[in-house]
Amino acid sequence: MATADLSSTISALKGGLTALPAEAAVANIESWHSQLKDAAPEVAATLAELKTALTSGSASGSSIGALLTKLGGQASGAGTSTGGDAGKQMEELGKMLTEAGKSLS
Repeated sequence: MATADLSSTISALKGGLTALPAEAAVANIESWHSQLKDAAPEVAATLAELKTALTSGSASGSSIGALLTKLGGQASGAGTSTGGDAGKQMEELGKMLTEAGKSLS
């Protein structure tokens, strides 16, 4: 399994949610979930919810938006506590996820 990377995830989101193929989004979510399940179980749980919503085929835009917003808040919080370059990237990712979530809500 590929390792999730902050820079590539941010780049993918900059292209817009609809530009990201569903398979690529799910693969990215799985990679992040694998890396965070022990270190940040609350984030991993939200990622699992998002994956389920995306793969179920029955989730609404607003429910996916709510999960993205929640995940954005979690990422921003992690970035603030991490600090440094990785923290700044996490904060950027959190902001992007929150904005994407709000656009769907």
